[in-house]
Amino acid sequence: MYQRRRARVLLAALVLVTLILVTVDFRSGGAEDDGILGRVRGAATAVLGPVQEGLAAVIRPVGGAFSGIGDLFSLRSENARLAGRLAELEDQRGSFADLERQNAELRTLLDMQERMHFEVEAARVVALAPSNYEWTVTLDVGTAQGIERDMVVINGDGLVGRVIQTTTNASRVLLAIDPNFSAASRVARIGETGLIDGQGGDLMRFRPLDPEVEIRLGDEIVTSQYSNSIFPPGIPIGSVESVGEASTLLNRDVLVRPYVDFTRLDTVLVVKNAPVVDPPPIAEDLDAPFVPPVIPSPSPSPTVSPSPGATATEPE
Repeated sequence: MYQRRRARVLLAALVLVTLILVTVDFRSGGAEDDGILGRVRGAATAVLGPVQEGLAAVIRPVGGAFSGIGDLFSLRSENARLAGRLAELEDQRGSFADLERQNAELRTLLDMQERMHFEVEAARVVALAPSNYEWTVTLDVGTAQGIERDMVVINGDGLVGRVIQTTTNASRVLLAIDPNFSAASRVARIGETGLIDGQGGDLMRFRPLDPEVEIRLGDEIVTSQYSNSIFPPGIPIGSVESVGEASTLLNRDVLVRPYVDFTRLDTVLVVKNAPVVDPPPIAEDLDAPFVPPVIPSPSPSPTVSPSPGATATEPE
C-alpha cells in the first residue's frame, strides 16, 4: 500500500513539474535564456529526458504492434485482390494462346487448300478411337454435309487419313498411321513410286517399286494418283528418316516420319473432289488370239514394149 501511494505522489509531482516547465517555456517563447529559467529548463531536461526516452521505448512497440495489425489486414486484402487479378490474367493468357494456336492452324489449312486447289469441307475432331489398338478419329460432319466414304482427309501439314464410315452428322476417319492404312505414293525429288503403309506408331513404311532406286534421308514422300487410287496427287505425307538395304526378295523398307502430329488433331479438311474412276474395259474379247490384219500386196503394172516400126517421140 505504501509503495503504491509513493508511486502516485511521484507521478503527480512529475506531472506538476512538467506543466510548470511547459508554462515557462511557452512564456519565454522557446528562446535560449541564460537566467534562472534557462537553468531550470536545462535541469528538467536532464532529469526527465531519460524518463521520456524510457517511456517512448516502452510505448513505441505497442503502437507499432497496433499499426502492424492494421497493416496486416490491409496487406491481406490487397494480396487477395492481386491474386484474383493474377488468376484472371492467367485465364486470359491461356485463352489468347489457344486462339493464337487455332488462328495459326486455320492459316495453314487455308494455305494447303489454295496450294492443292481442292474442294473441301472443314471439320472438327470430336472423338478419338474407342481403344488403344485402333487409330481412328470422329469428325463432326457427315452425309448431311456431303461427306462420303473413302474421301481423303488432310490438314495444314499433310495427309491425315480417309473416311471409312459416315452417318448423318458424323464420320469416322482411318488415320494414316493405322496398320490397315495404305496409299500410293512417290518420292517427290525423283518421282519414284511405291506404297506407304501405317505402322501403328510414329513412323510409316514406304516400299518403292524399284528397290535399287537412290533414296536419300530427308526426301519428301507425297501421294501418287493411280487409276484406281482415291488419293489426289501431291499431298505431303512425310520425310524419309531411314533407308534400309534392298533384300533378296527385291523389297526395300524406307521409314518415313509423317508431317502430321496425330496426337494434336483439331481442325481438318475433308477433300470432296470425286475420286478417279477406272476406265471402262475395252469392248473386244481380250482372250481371243491376236490376228494381224491381211494387207493385200500391190500387183505389178504391165509394161508396154514399143513395136519395131514405131518411132519414139519426146514428150512435149
